[in-house]
Amino acid sequence: MVINLSMHHLRAIEAVHRTESFTRAAEEIAVSQPALSRTIAEAERRIGSALFARTTRKVAATATGNEVALYAAHAVRSFDSALSRISGFVSGSSGQVRIACLPSLAATVLPGVVSAFRHEFPKVELFIHDAAQNQVVPMVAEGTVDIGLVAFTQSLLPGLEVAHLLSDPFVAILPADHALALRPSLEWKDFHGERFVGFNSVTSIAPLLTRALAHSGIEPDEVQTADSIPAVGGMVAAGMGITAVPRLVVPLMNFTNLVEVPISPVVERELVLTHFAEAPLPKPVENFKQRLLAASARGFSGVEEHAGPSVADFQ
Repeated sequence: MVINLSMHHLRAIEAVHRTESFTRAAEEIAVSQPALSRTIAEAERRIGSALFARTTRKVAATATGNEVALYAAHAVRSFDSALSRISGFVSGSSGQVRIACLPSLAATVLPGVVSAFRHEFPKVELFIHDAAQNQVVPMVAEGTVDIGLVAFTQSLLPGLEVAHLLSDPFVAILPADHALALRPSLEWKDFHGERFVGFNSVTSIAPLLTRALAHSGIEPDEVQTADSIPAVGGMVAAGMGITAVPRLVVPLMNFTNLVEVPISPVVERELVLTHFAEAPLPKPVENFKQRLLAASARGFSGVEEHAGPSVADFQ
């Protein structure tokens, strides 16, 4: 047998049991006392047993009433918690935001925005995945994450919405004792014939770097490639060659004997925010997106301070 009790029945049972008073219970759940009495009577009829013994001085629960009230209290707490979560999700004050981004953005651009967002929305959970470009884009397209922060390329999937974040200029990275390290700036032609440590195609850097060198007619002597930024930095620090990276990548090359030098003409990596375009973003995600774009419009305060003459400044 299924007993058909609605939430207003359960809420009434819980309130009367806890307060031991129809008057106080009615005031608490904002109904009239006659209405509350009718609700309890209807619940007793549906259950087939008395829940409360009424006297002029006190309301006492029956054995059945005590047992039913336990379940009613649990149901009321669960229901109210669910309503609170729904309300928080709709308003954006609770929920989840899942972000996938390039490691350089996770290290430089995101921390300030995440810190401010968590202070404003402490009940929103943030999940951050740093990964290579060829991993981030599929995560966004498949719905594994809500937002992706990547380098813009023409090959980004057409179903994704794209918003500009910032432009990230390339700089040269050299050992401190390299002949070019003393120059205030370099030109792309200065890489010609130099031993060069490059990036594999899984990164967002490789195609831009290849294009920049080819456009300038440069053929460096590529002695080694690697997937990760620290790996390339380590090889340069070991004297295997020199390289060029976007400026936001420099903090990930944490080696004391490396020097950063500007390159002209300027070649920039455009960094963008992207998400699935067909459906509106959940409110918590939209809130994070807007704050990230606002930080972008302000120039991501503090990011430019990472740029300097020496990679050692980032230690």
